[in-house]
Amino acid sequence: MTQDSFGTDFDNKTGEAERIRQCDGVAVTIQGKRYFLTIMLLFAMSVPCLRAAPDFRIVQQRGTDLIQVSAPTSSRHKLEIDDAFSFRTPVVTRIFDGTRIEFHGNDLALIPGVDYHVRFDGNPAIRDFSLALSTSITEPAVNCGMLRATWEETGRTETGWAFSAVRWENGRWVLLPHSYLIGQSLYSTELYLRPALNAASACHDLQTLDEIAQYYLLMLQQTEPVGKLLSRPNVTAETKQRLASVDPSARTFAASFGDQVGEGELYNAQWLHPAAKLLRLISQLPGERRTPAMKTFAAQYTPFIVTEHLDRYFIHEKLPAPGGGPPVVARIERWKLSMLALKGKQLSDADKWLRWDTAMSDIDIWLLASAAEVLGAHVNEPALAPLDAHQVAMLQSALQTGVRFFQSRRTDYPETKNFQGERVASASYFNGDYIANSEYDYSAITNEKFPAPAEKSIFTGASWDISHAYRLPIFLRTLYENRKATESDFPQFHDLQLIVNQYVYRVFNGDFSRPLFHNFFDGSDGWYRVGYHGAAFGYPPSRYCDMHNPNQPCLTPGNIIAWGQLAFANSDLARLEQSLVELGFAGASEPRLFRDRYYFYESPYQVIGAERKQIYGTALYFVIAENAAMIEDRRQSDPPVSSR
Repeated sequence: MTQDSFGTDFDNKTGEAERIRQCDGVAVTIQGKRYFLTIMLLFAMSVPCLRAAPDFRIVQQRGTDLIQVSAPTSSRHKLEIDDAFSFRTPVVTRIFDGTRIEFHGNDLALIPGVDYHVRFDGNPAIRDFSLALSTSITEPAVNCGMLRATWEETGRTETGWAFSAVRWENGRWVLLPHSYLIGQSLYSTELYLRPALNAASACHDLQTLDEIAQYYLLMLQQTEPVGKLLSRPNVTAETKQRLASVDPSARTFAASFGDQVGEGELYNAQWLHPAAKLLRLISQLPGERRTPAMKTFAAQYTPFIVTEHLDRYFIHEKLPAPGGGPPVVARIERWKLSMLALKGKQLSDADKWLRWDTAMSDIDIWLLASAAEVLGAHVNEPALAPLDAHQVAMLQSALQTGVRFFQSRRTDYPETKNFQGERVASASYFNGDYIANSEYDYSAITNEKFPAPAEKSIFTGASWDISHAYRLPIFLRTLYENRKATESDFPQFHDLQLIVNQYVYRVFNGDFSRPLFHNFFDGSDGWYRVGYHGAAFGYPPSRYCDMHNPNQPCLTPGNIIAWGQLAFANSDLARLEQSLVELGFAGASEPRLFRDRYYFYESPYQVIGAERKQIYGTALYFVIAENAAMIEDRRQSDPPVSSR
């Protein structure tokens, strides 16, 4: 095997690279040293050995996204790359003449760490490969086995008993007797379900995927028809208005609002997104690896997500029109009117109410992300996730309008510099959109002293708080990963770089050993939500908060969620994610005190538990699960935990 400026060279000649090969169901793996491509000839333990693949080479250049493909003979060749086995809508299709083609993975939205499949000249012998990540996590206690153990101990409990009134018993989910409404608490299950899905996908953990499919199936038993909800005597006026014209047989979850009852759009939208993601993950599996629960989930949740939720949220529900005008409009129309109301306007501080009334919400973000995931599942496997032409058009139309709306809320910072002092630019979203909300009343105050009511001072350029802003990397990664289905070319790789630059160079404090993050995504660091949970409550500027002070906690735990999904776009973000993991294993006294003050969330930011059953603390689990693709060995092993 020859190696020039490229990393590892792949072909079918034995003895030319380090090989581990078994035909009893264990994957074939070929690795270089630091930068590597992994080719798995046998992805599934149930898939028999395939006949020899065509004699072509696929090579990734060291430290870059440049990929070279070469064939042994000069001819017209067809290269296809997809993230699903079906190749119905490949991520990449390239027809070339001769023996060689080169392309940049970033230009084609190929994501390092994702398992892709390669088909050459239509040959049915498919190769699997993964583009190299620039950084890997080598800590022995960071492994797929402990991710699974943490899901079993923490994920099941929080998702089930704590928030959904169900429990895992004897290998299945069971309903728990309860008299309270669960609609509001469902909001929090996403914090555990989505990282679990991310870890399960990276670790090829079908057991967790199957359990989550079973969870969602059982939860259908706790829904109620819209018609029944509207017939309750104490239903909220807002719910009555929104749901007046929707199909009364559509199922939803009832939620408590004080002494009234209604439907929480945000609760439903956030709870549904992991279900949509699971649907796409199942569509990426070969048919023989889909369990009965997965197949039943896909059959029941495709219409549940699309017809009973996305269609009515986008088209049929009626919302107040922004800035006056018609009394009620559909969501997509509201987006259009919001863009029209803001078009070409330089809004003053006095216009803050118009900005809030025309702002994009986290509800919008979740719904659009779910639409992209469902479309991705459909193009991968139409029989598994069937949609008719009208539904596809509706979802694509919603995404096209929603993406334009999102793009319209962007603020560019061309002056942003990286840690080397080089100008790289960055972008924030939603600057100033919510400053009319009382949660921002003290956002311009940056000192430690708790602000008095007379000291109200609003920073008019404040964006979302950094905890809510974790939706941004989820949204952008989802759109990026499903571009083949959305018919949208947003985001481009550069769009990802700009928002990551904002996070790394303006929000992050720059200290990799003691990482903290400013309170707002625009980079400002004022007080947030003063008085939200009582007169003495507020989120102080980042360095003054304390997770053990219930009146002045930190936004840090929410902020560290999800950004690892974009680590491939910036080596400094990859380094930051690696540092966040290392912080959880640091044994010295000072870093332990630091992480206990700023990163404690329900449990310490470290490995916890007994010697035979060790798991990650909750916030550390979020970080490691989001970065599971960085784990150097992604087999489900559970070596002894090291301490240092």
